[in-house]
Amino acid sequence: MEFDYIIVGSGAGGSVLASRLSADRGSRVLILEAGASDRGPVHRVPKGFAFTMTDPKFTTSYVTEPSQPGSPGDTWFRGRVVGGSTTINGLVWNRGWRPDFDRLEAEGNSGWGWQTFLGAYRDLENFRAGVPTQPGLHGRGGPVDVEMALPAEEVCEAFLGSAAAVGMPRTADVNGSDDDRAGYAQFSTRRGLRVSASSAHLRPSLRRDNLTLVTGATVQRILFEGKRAVGVLVDQGGRRREYRAAREVLVSAGALESPLLLERSGIGRGDVLQAAGIEQRVESPNVGERMSEHRGLRFMYQVKGAKGFNHQVNSQRDQLLTGAKFLLTRRGIIAQGSASVLTYFSAHHDATRPDAIGFFSPMSTKTATLHDKKLATADEPGMMVAVYPLRPTSQGSIHLPSAGAGPTPVVTANFLSTDYDRALIVAMARRMRELFASGPVARLVDAPLSPACEMQDDDELVQHALTAGASGYHTLGTCAMGPNDADVVDSELKVRGVEGLRVVDASVFPHQPSGNTSAPTQALAWHAARLILADA
Repeated sequence: MEFDYIIVGSGAGGSVLASRLSADRGSRVLILEAGASDRGPVHRVPKGFAFTMTDPKFTTSYVTEPSQPGSPGDTWFRGRVVGGSTTINGLVWNRGWRPDFDRLEAEGNSGWGWQTFLGAYRDLENFRAGVPTQPGLHGRGGPVDVEMALPAEEVCEAFLGSAAAVGMPRTADVNGSDDDRAGYAQFSTRRGLRVSASSAHLRPSLRRDNLTLVTGATVQRILFEGKRAVGVLVDQGGRRREYRAAREVLVSAGALESPLLLERSGIGRGDVLQAAGIEQRVESPNVGERMSEHRGLRFMYQVKGAKGFNHQVNSQRDQLLTGAKFLLTRRGIIAQGSASVLTYFSAHHDATRPDAIGFFSPMSTKTATLHDKKLATADEPGMMVAVYPLRPTSQGSIHLPSAGAGPTPVVTANFLSTDYDRALIVAMARRMRELFASGPVARLVDAPLSPACEMQDDDELVQHALTAGASGYHTLGTCAMGPNDADVVDSELKVRGVEGLRVVDASVFPHQPSGNTSAPTQALAWHAARLILADA
């Protein structure tokens, strides 16, 4: 029951740490996962996320406070399974660019600049996209395979043509620059199968006898002797067990669970802990604060003169045929993640680099949201794009509930609470309507299928984004790193006020790294392992 390192969570951060730390055969490493195994075949199929993302067998759901009086809150789903959210996500491999990471270093987080992340990406990747790339920009031979959304598709080609017509030039490598651009998405897949953090890092490392994985293990709190973290208290099927850590406890439970675990362990804001009935160990005012998440809009149109993807999955017969083709070729709609094409574009009038991203698919749905439990494709051909601000400035929070209020955490999204974010929503909508009215895709537009396609009033559009918009599932900032005493972790990701405890996941990013967080979090954990091993 004693190990050198205990890792809490097997997602993007935890799986990388488990692999890297257990490579030192003199270290005993334990990784704890609250969920079950990821061995099921649905987890291997990229489009399997359409079934697993909202399935309570594989996820934990979090309901936000209503953004407006009388409106429902959002429901956010996160992976509760080996591999964490990388086992149920849309697989987009989006890396960010130099300014996103050099900003970290400029703000006092030594060693976290672009060169650190670029080196980690090169070590992580086995880039199989089959496109020309700049020398030194991508990795070959790493544990994470990266592939392109292929083959080319008629509606996607029309969208790319129209994107170029409005100033988003086509590129073969969407991770190859920080320019306005559009191109086929890159996914963490291997020959058409999902590459999760588990399959890339954790599973191969479990062959080592010094690495132990325990599933169904919910960590209740971190154990301390004085100021030093010495282990964790775990609930395993109703039984409580203690696991001890001789060197460090590493929290990689994700941006929603990591701050809650710190609070349950007495680290956080005094008023929050007092209300929850928890004795405070360390005053850390930003635990659970500074939460950042994308809030965007969806534009959806019925298509004429082209098929898109709907016809491939509209009926049980079509699904069987498409599935059979996938098994034979490992290509097509089932082999792709959440979007076929990405576009990065400057929406706000004074933007000096892309400030918005669009995720385009040559398909449409019957439901108002992509995360509806009854998700189904529309009967007629369609296309849609979800657009988000790349670096939103609004900040929310997540905290433990007050004593007696039940087990549900209090999640305050606080979307579109800044002038910048509200103006960007309006600017993004204008750019998207311009795109769909231009070039070859305009000839495919038959009828609008979502309200944002036609709304012209700015206030109405912002209100629609608040009450019926889309969340990006890229939460971070709740245990953010920084040089100040009030920052939760320092530049070595050590939790301030205690010893032997670090947080290594997306919660430590103080700002959005221009899009999806899986790739940046794996790169962060790759470098964090170096810091941990150097200390050892």
